[in-house]
Amino acid sequence: MRYFMSILPPADLKPEDVPAGLMEAMGPWMEKSLASGALVSTGGLHPASSGRRLQGGSGAVVVTDGPFAEAKEVIGGYAVLEAPDMDAAARIAGEFLQLHIDNSMPDVVLELREIAGGVNI
Repeated sequence: MRYFMSILPPADLKPEDVPAGLMEAMGPWMEKSLASGALVSTGGLHPASSGRRLQGGSGAVVVTDGPFAEAKEVIGGYAVLEAPDMDAAARIAGEFLQLHIDNSMPDVVLELREIAGGVNI
């Protein structure tokens, strides 16, 4: 089964504030997780201020450039995990979170949800 992990760093975190030790620790973890098949895809996101929001509530597509209203939680990145069940996916996510804790970023929050349907290659 596939799981989508949202990575929610502190809202005021700037890319230059990410500890070098975390970036160094991520490389081997990603290589190991990709090789085992547990990690399918991952990536960071540019700030919400550089994005666009599309809404259709008016009956037409309305596009709004960022920045958007302040939010307590902003998705900073994502990962798609492959695991036999939610408990196994949570263990993988826990390893990822522990990398952050061990590298002075304990305030990161992860949200893990099973992917329902869609196209999964």
